[in-house]
Amino acid sequence: MIKPYCTQNAGDCSTCSLVNYGRDCKNVSIRGGHREGAGRKPTGRKRHQIYVTDSEYVKIKELIDSMRALQ
Repeated sequence: MIKPYCTQNAGDCSTCSLVNYGRDCKNVSIRGGHREGAGRKPTGRKRHQIYVTDSEYVKIKELIDSMRALQ
C-alpha cells in the first residue's frame, strides 16, 4: 500500500521496517479499523433498567409479549 506521506522506501509502506510494529510513518495503525456494514444491526430497541417486584415483572412481561404479538 503506497501512502503519499511516507518518508521511506519511496512511499511503499509494505516494505518499511515500521510495518513490523503494525504502524506506518505517521504512527497510524495499518491493520483493522472500521468497515462499512460491519457490526450488529440496530433493532430500534433500547435497554432500560427498572426496579419491580416479581409479580410486577410477570405482568410487564405479559404486556410486552402481547404488544409484540400485535406488530
